[in-house]
Amino acid sequence: MPSLLLILILWLLFCILKLTLSLTWVPLRIQTHFKKPGIQTHFKKPGISGPKYKIIFGNSAEIRRLFAAAAESKSTCINHDILHRVAPLYYEWSRKYGKTFLYWFGSQPRLAMSDPDMIKEILMNTSGSFEKIPFNPQSKVLFGGGLVGLDGDKWALHRRITNQAFNMERVKGWVPEIVGSIAKMLEKWEGIRGGRDEFEMDVHKELHDLSADIISTTAFGSSYEEGKRIFTLREQQMHLVSQALRSVYIPGFRFVPTKKNRERRRLENETREAIRMLIKNNSRARENSRNLLSSLMSSYKNQEGCWGFCSS
Repeated sequence: MPSLLLILILWLLFCILKLTLSLTWVPLRIQTHFKKPGIQTHFKKPGISGPKYKIIFGNSAEIRRLFAAAAESKSTCINHDILHRVAPLYYEWSRKYGKTFLYWFGSQPRLAMSDPDMIKEILMNTSGSFEKIPFNPQSKVLFGGGLVGLDGDKWALHRRITNQAFNMERVKGWVPEIVGSIAKMLEKWEGIRGGRDEFEMDVHKELHDLSADIISTTAFGSSYEEGKRIFTLREQQMHLVSQALRSVYIPGFRFVPTKKNRERRRLENETREAIRMLIKNNSRARENSRNLLSSLMSSYKNQEGCWGFCSS
């Protein structure tokens, strides 16, 4: 019994030491390393700086503050100077620390850059040196298990299935549906105009509805009105996910029955059920449909024989 207790104490001490190292010593070492002269010779600057690391949370509080301030600010004129609103983090810190800087999301370092050559090198590098940032578990309900978050063999498999579904001939087949959606929107605008020379309307909402109608038609073979509930649910999920992405995730926190977690589960269940019913209804009505969903399912079903990549 005493030996078991001793092992337990040693294990706890090891866990505490490992946690302390990962939250303090390792981040400080990384920060010191990037500040060394010559680390950024391509830009002829003495190292890479950035906002100071704060234990456990890093710079996440500052990130939330910057995004909140950007959301509350109102644009006084219409122009292309939108960086301070869409990427306030980069706008503020690039002016202070340079176009390449190091910041912290929790205890994880992130390197922000804008040099085209460096970006090209990272995107085209296939050695595995640059890994994708893993999803926050609370954001997976929005992104799912798609190409954005996959790596290795799974990414290759999904990419090939998607390539087959998006071949040029199939995409050309969606043109009549796309033209029909646009024509319907223009007819609606003519009705609102009512013969007047000038009139006002919310173009943002109209183009949002147009995009949703085109996606519904080409993806599921339905109309925007039929899939309206799904788009409403997804917009609510996007709002919650955007909040989660700006906060440091504590393992297991998504299972705590907080108000936001309950709302996330409700939205996920309703979205899954709505999509399931939409798929069921359209599969009955259009067995030979050319929509994206049918193409993806057809490619996936062929995996046993030729992995969905055979040419017909």
